[in-house]
Amino acid sequence: NKNLYILPGGTVPPNPTELLARDGLEKAIETLKQNFDYVILDTAPVGMVTDTLLIGRVADLSVYVCRADYTRKAEFTLINELAENNKLPNLCIAINGVDLQKKKYGYCYGKYGKYYGYGKRYGYGYGDHKAKRQS
Repeated sequence: NKNLYILPGGTVPPNPTELLARDGLEKAIETLKQNFDYVILDTAPVGMVTDTLLIGRVADLSVYVCRADYTRKAEFTLINELAENNKLPNLCIAINGVDLQKKKYGYCYGKYGKYYGYGKRYGYGYGDHKAKRQS
């Protein structure tokens, strides 16, 4: 698309956290905001690396994406702590992978079992997580 620009991260430097903690990130984001309508930063899930919280401090909005029947309930404790302590500005949750064919009514928190987070399985393709769990 002629209106979509991607700025890849490149190679990982030996000190990524130190680089993100400097003012250069804020200046870079401000420059991007002046030239684009939307600037989207895709990061690792919060809790896996410190970088996500450092990047989150310059974001106008943070979206925590969770997969239905997969994300671990324990992850929501972290989400609540981040929201309560204002660690990520304007924290929102998006839930994907919802099976709309299920004929269940209402909200049933207990049905999701223990899976409710990225955990070690982050990065696996959609649909192959059940095979990974059984092995």
